[in-house]
Amino acid sequence: MKVFVDSSTMLAFLAGQDDRAQELIRKIENHAATGYINPLVVDEVIYGYLRLTTKLSSRRIRQLLARKDKRLTSLVRNDVLPVLKLFVSLPLAAEPGEIIKFMEEYGLMPADAIIAVTCKHYEINTIATLDEDFKRVPWLKVIP
Repeated sequence: MKVFVDSSTMLAFLAGQDDRAQELIRKIENHAATGYINPLVVDEVIYGYLRLTTKLSSRRIRQLLARKDKRLTSLVRNDVLPVLKLFVSLPLAAEPGEIIKFMEEYGLMPADAIIAVTCKHYEINTIATLDEDFKRVPWLKVIP
């Protein structure tokens, strides 16, 4: 099974908050499914994880990173990177016109439209997400 994994599912896994997310990531880890992500998901997962674990504001995170504070990058390297390495990272394949088309056609926010375009481009018909918006994309099967 080919499945694109959205940041909401990945963050639920990292936080230990959702049994379905745990089960899906374990399937990918055990090669029972192939998981796909793109750079947008990587960005959202890293940022979301830093906010979740540190409880710091965006501004404070930015300040600490600018000071090359190793605590933040250590969190990402030790907790997030091993999970991200389980996935095939696909390059972004979304042109501006496609993004806007998917926003209009399916009522998606820009980041979600980029993910939907990526799935379409790479012929991935299943998405693991906790985001209900993807249910408006008729050719995407939403799990869990």
